[in-house]
Amino acid sequence: MIVNWVLENIKKNKNSNDYYVDSKLNILLLLASVHLWKKNHPEDTCILNGDNLTIDTLDRLKVLDFFDKVLLLPKSNRNINKDVFWAASKLEVLSNIDYPTIIMDNDTHVYRRIKDFLDLDIHYVCNFEKGKGYYPTAIDPKVRELSYKTRWKTESVNVGFLNLPDSNFTRRYANESLKMMEEFSTMGVPHSQYLIFAEQLLLKHLFVKENIEHRSIISTTWDCKKWEWGEDHDKGVWPIYESEVYFKHYGPLKGWIKDNKADQNYEREMSHLYNCINFPNLDLTSIPLK
Repeated sequence: MIVNWVLENIKKNKNSNDYYVDSKLNILLLLASVHLWKKNHPEDTCILNGDNLTIDTLDRLKVLDFFDKVLLLPKSNRNINKDVFWAASKLEVLSNIDYPTIIMDNDTHVYRRIKDFLDLDIHYVCNFEKGKGYYPTAIDPKVRELSYKTRWKTESVNVGFLNLPDSNFTRRYANESLKMMEEFSTMGVPHSQYLIFAEQLLLKHLFVKENIEHRSIISTTWDCKKWEWGEDHDKGVWPIYESEVYFKHYGPLKGWIKDNKADQNYEREMSHLYNCINFPNLDLTSIPLK
């Protein structure tokens, strides 16, 4: 199995150098993601698709060999506003995939061998989402301007983990997603809820439209509006609290960790991540941010 990670640095603040790889936490999350996967699935080939800044930074830290292969992201001719659609490079990679793959977010961690729990001929996502009251809908004026016309529903999927066994479907999905991002960019959409529409809600729509069986790692639905886990379902592997032994997608939790918010603690999490990668020579003193 080929497993892909994608990292393109997009400035969070145009007046600073706040790139993804300027954060110690972000770098440790990425390294732990690939190290844990390789530890539990040593037969797989792990590929990093990165921009020059990512590759240069990891090379300077002497950690590029965490990956079996490193590929430079190709330049895109698409007119996509990366400030809003910061995940577009992931779809660019998928648009050129010609093999079955797993693609992992840089903050998705797998603590035990999970492939034995999956049917790799079936599509898997991280979790299902209830998007009513959160995602843009068919009455949104920007959505109505899209060239793709359908009766949009609000059920969605989280793409922090994807098992994609059918490369033809993968390319269709990715190219339609990129087309939406480009159209939304031309419209000047203001925020990343249009990103998750084009990336996550579209994927769920295509699964249903094409009658493609799909399951989730976490068998508990995330309620986007309430910002909490909801009901369990029978199309996943583990309910949320059981899944934590095997699997974790940090998502927005990263900001909470950096701010020591709620029950999160930055120093405790950093210690955990260092233990995950077991690389005592790693020196992050040159990385400027938490």
